[in-house]
Amino acid sequence: MKYFSKERISGFNIHYDLYTLDYFLDCQAKLGIKNVELLAGHQALYVDYNGHCDAKAVKKKLDDRGLHCAVLAPENCCFQYQFAAKDPLLKERSFQYFKNSMHLGAELGAKLMQANSGWGFWNEDKEEALKRSAEMHRRLCDVAEELDMTIACETLRPQESLIGYKVEDLKRLFDMVNHPRFKVMIDITAMAVSGETIQQWFDIFGSENIIHTHFQDGNPYGHLVWGDGNHNLGEFLKVLHDNNYQGLLSQELTLRDYFLNPFHHDKRNIAVLDQYVY
Repeated sequence: MKYFSKERISGFNIHYDLYTLDYFLDCQAKLGIKNVELLAGHQALYVDYNGHCDAKAVKKKLDDRGLHCAVLAPENCCFQYQFAAKDPLLKERSFQYFKNSMHLGAELGAKLMQANSGWGFWNEDKEEALKRSAEMHRRLCDVAEELDMTIACETLRPQESLIGYKVEDLKRLFDMVNHPRFKVMIDITAMAVSGETIQQWFDIFGSENIIHTHFQDGNPYGHLVWGDGNHNLGEFLKVLHDNNYQGLLSQELTLRDYFLNPFHHDKRNIAVLDQYVY
C-alpha cells in the first residue's frame, strides 16, 4: 500500500559530510526529493554563537535545484553546545548558538528547528538537568515565536542522555516547557532502543504534537538504510498514516560505511521507500 506522497520524504545531509553541500543538493534533486533537513555546522552551513554563514547564498543553491529546507538541525551531539548546559558561560553561548541556528533556518525558509533534551551529567541530580533543559527551551521558544518557527524535540539513546531517552522523559520536558512553539518528533532509533512503539508516542502526545520524524531502519541501534536493519517499514508507515501524521520522513543515516559513497546508499534507501509512496 502507498501511504504518503514522495514529497514527505526528506533528505538529510548528515552522511554527506565528506562532500560539498552542492553535491548533496545535486544528489537529492536527482532522487526526486523536494524537502531536505540540513545539519548545520559543516559543509557550507557554518554557525556558532557569534553568527552564521551567508544564508542567501545557501538559499540560492536550494532554489536553483527546486529544493526546500524544511528543517534546520543545529549540530547538538558532537559539539560542546547542548540544551541542558550547566556552566553559565556555556549555557549562554549554547543559547546564542541555537538562536543563531534558528535565524539561519528561518532565512532558508525552514519552519522547524530540530532539538533534543540535552544530556546532563551522570553524577548530578537528574531533576536539575531537566530544569536547565526546560529553561533553555522556553527561551528558545520566544525566538521561535518571533521567527514563526517551531522546535521539534526528539529523544536520545540511553548512552547519550540522562534526562531524555524515554518517551516519558520527553513528556515531562514537554509539560515543563508548556509553549505552543515546543513540539516533539520521533527518532525511530531512539524509540526502538528504549523498547517503545510509534503508537505509544501518539497515545501520549497526540497527532497534533508530533510534527517530525527521523525515520530510518535500525536493529534497533544504528541509523540505517531501509533494508539494512530489522524494522517493519510497511507497519511503521501504516501506524503513522492511521494516526494522521502530517510531518516529514527525514532519512537520518549515520553508519560510517555510508559516508564514502552516500549517494549510492541514498539510492538504495529510496528504492525501498518508493514501494510505499506515491
